[in-house]
Order: sequence, then structure tokens, then C-alpha cells
Amino acid sequence: MTQSRARRTAFAVLAIVFALGAFLGLFGIALFLGWFDNEAGGIHRVHYLAFGILFGVLLTTPLVALVRRPEAVPSAFLQVVAVAVAGLPAALVSADANYLPLGLIVAAGAAILFALHPSRAGVLHPMADPSPILGTFAVVGAIPLVWFGLTMARLQRDGLAADPHVKQDHWANMAAMAFGPALVGLLAAMRVRGWRLTAWCAGLGVAVYGLASIVFARFPGTQVPYPGSEGVGWGVVALIGGVAFVAVAEWEARRSPAAAPTEASATAPVEAPAGG
Repeated sequence: MTQSRARRTAFAVLAIVFALGAFLGLFGIALFLGWFDNEAGGIHRVHYLAFGILFGVLLTTPLVALVRRPEAVPSAFLQVVAVAVAGLPAALVSADANYLPLGLIVAAGAAILFALHPSRAGVLHPMADPSPILGTFAVVGAIPLVWFGLTMARLQRDGLAADPHVKQDHWANMAAMAFGPALVGLLAAMRVRGWRLTAWCAGLGVAVYGLASIVFARFPGTQVPYPGSEGVGWGVVALIGGVAFVAVAEWEARRSPAAAPTEASATAPVEAPAGG
């Protein structure tokens, strides 16, 4: 019992440390600061917001959720894995070795948390109750996200070495930011325990990018778009799509609040009959 409590404490402490690392070290805080950044005339605003979406919304949030009762939200742990998975192919298709360590850092953090997880069986064998509606929504939304991510990867791969966005791996991160919500949305559609948080993260991530594309569609007084912005048209589509995904998830949750059995009910031992 003492060993189990010590492992749980170590897990909680490391989840907090990793959450702070994602929010500060991996620039998840840019979710708030990116809107006002004036470096080089503000050309990095959308790119910084992409860091905020990937490492703030999609990564910091589930890490915080894991601190108190990790066995209650296996979807949150799987979301951390999904962010790591998003970063690794983004680095590969971008041919950007400099970005690869970010994906490896997240993957290493997930591996450490898994080793200390109080319910590894619940993570390895999560009970799912897939939603056809959310699944369809997630697959349809993943198509433009993956296409966008591959376009961003090409800009990183074929861009000039002197381009500040190439030098700072911004296009590779934009690719990871696109792959991330696609994977997290598909995970949410599986409705593993804790899936509502995952659905909110996926929807809000896409919606924030859509809003950023609308706000930063053009430099003031010019027809020049902010690097990374998809403009008003696609921005509106992303904003509406992200909000709609959250709305559908909430409708699903209210329609069948007890659809998936809890981990505790599935793993609890069967007691012998009294007097038997």
C-alpha cells in the first residue's frame, strides 16, 4: 500500500512538472501571448499561437487532468500520446531534424508517466464506446487538417534556410499543430473514459486556430497575410467546425451519459456470496 501511494504521488508530481514544462518550456503559454507578439513586426503571431494550441490546449490540459485521478481519465493520458505521435511525423515529413526532439520529449514524458501510472491496465486496455456521429465528424475534419499539415511540412522542407520561420521550425510546428487535433478528435470519438475533455481540447484547438486566421488574415493596411494564417474563409470554417465538434460531443454525452462502463466497475473483483 505504501509503495502504491508513493508511486501515485510520484506520478502526480511528475504530471505537474510536465504540465509546467509543456506550458512554459514548450511555449504553450503562447496561447495567450501570441495574440500580442510584436517580434519582427508581428510576423510570428499565428506561428506562436500554433505552439499554444499544440502544447497548451492539447498537451498541458490533459497533463493537468492527470494529476488528481489518472485512473478516471485514461483518455487524457492517451491524448498526451497523441500529441507525441503528431510531433514525430511532422518532423519526418518536414525533413526537419531540429523539430524531432520536441516530439521525442513528449514521447519520453508519456513513457515515464506510463511507468508510474496507477492503472496501466486501464491505459493499455481502455474501454471504448465509439460514436459513429463523432467519428464521422472527426474523419471529415481530419481531411483538411492533414492536407494543411502536409502543406506546412512542405514549406518547412522546401523553404529557404534564411527564412526566420524555417530557422525557428515554425512550419514543422504548424504541421504538428494540424496533425494534433486530427488525432485527438479521432481519440475523442472512441469515447474512452474521460473523452469529453479530449473532445473539448480537439474542438477548441481547431476553433482557436480559426479565430487566429480571421484576426490575422492581413497585415493592417496591406493585402499581405500573416504567415500561417489561412485567411477569413477557412478561418470561419475552422472556427465553426471546432465549436460544432464540441457541441456534438456535449449532445452525445447528454444523450447517453452512461454509455461506457467505468474502469472501476470493469476491474473490480467479484466477491464471494455471503455465507458461501
